[in-house]
Amino acid sequence: MNRSMSTRSIRTLGQGIYLYSTGTAADGAPIGFVLVKARIGSGKDLREARERFPLVDADGIPYSKKNIGELIKCRLQLLEDLRRTRAADGSGAGTLGAAIDSFLAAHPVTSASRKHEDYKFLLAHWRRSELAAVPVTALTRKQIREQLEAWTAAGLAPTTVNHRKRALAAVLRLELEADEDEDVIVPTDTIANVPAKRLEPRGILMPIVARILSTLPDRGRPTNGVRAEYSETKIRLTVMAWTGLAHKSLTRLERRHVNFREGKLFLPPRKKGKGAAGVWVDLLPPAIDALRQYDAAALWQKAFSRSSMYKSWQLAVTKTLRSLRDEAEKTGDKTMLEQFLTSVPDKCRPYDLRHSFLSDAYRQTGDIRAVQALGQHADLKTTERYTLAAVPERVASAIDKMRAVWFPEAQKKKDAGVVRDFQVVPKSGA
Repeated sequence: MNRSMSTRSIRTLGQGIYLYSTGTAADGAPIGFVLVKARIGSGKDLREARERFPLVDADGIPYSKKNIGELIKCRLQLLEDLRRTRAADGSGAGTLGAAIDSFLAAHPVTSASRKHEDYKFLLAHWRRSELAAVPVTALTRKQIREQLEAWTAAGLAPTTVNHRKRALAAVLRLELEADEDEDVIVPTDTIANVPAKRLEPRGILMPIVARILSTLPDRGRPTNGVRAEYSETKIRLTVMAWTGLAHKSLTRLERRHVNFREGKLFLPPRKKGKGAAGVWVDLLPPAIDALRQYDAAALWQKAFSRSSMYKSWQLAVTKTLRSLRDEAEKTGDKTMLEQFLTSVPDKCRPYDLRHSFLSDAYRQTGDIRAVQALGQHADLKTTERYTLAAVPERVASAIDKMRAVWFPEAQKKKDAGVVRDFQVVPKSGA
């Protein structure tokens, strides 16, 4: 009778390929198996597949780091099978099904939320349709129209079909905003009910940003009759305003990414698009103060509602405009009011804080490459889009430099505040 000794150990042969040794037989032969593991996604979207192999291949040769060709092919096949399965049920990243799941998670059904309850039932029909497996950016007007016509042909009332159509539009708007959050320009002109986004400057002047932030309450909303000592929303918005972090980057932020002693922040590598390397950047004083509050409130990697943040931000923008108008009427000084009206875009949103921070960095330095690194943009075109609001100032600065070189006297007069008088000279002989 052979007896074995238990000496369990695990050895990595390659990526996702592990040799499990569970003991040794009496004759010295190893006992165990080789495990091939493949996984895609993360969190709730995590999918995993496994396959076991004996310690030796069909030719009796033990598997090793040099003899794993068969195992590598197996792992690649497992990955492909997982991707196909995920695409088939519409839960893959970027699909309409995944977008619907994210939307419903961000709009939970509560006792006072009839609208969200409607979303739950209306979107379930889209979730079960074949379009659930289609990437959001690949959806076309024709596909959506055909689905709506199919429901109408099945005998559904026009009102019911229109309700489902409006629910889908809400999902697409949120998903496209989330994509922009990751610096992806999404063409939407082919998607029904979602107008194509125009390239417009969305950089708010930083004094106006500070004014809007000051309008936000310092304490949170009451919960069970007790009001929080601090407002998580205000802290998050302040961090975004003075670091240029996007929503998703903020949720990934960890305590170890901040060096308070040296006043530096580590921007982790970004995987979206072409990706971007991680980089340490210096922090402005307001950013350091905001991150200290962030640390005291223990907000590291804590999820939050973007829709709730948007509502708080919109309310603060409205209050700021009202107060600036009152001040202008009382004092007669309309400087800050004009800055607000010219720099705050229509339907201003929290994500505009990122545009504002990067625009101001470009406005102050004129170094588009430095701003590209600060924004972690793989494509310079993305940086150019983000800094549109600072272009007029940079153009004026360029003209000033040219004037100083070629027309120094004119530049001196401009610096002294002397405005050149232009006169119409009559044409000779007139």
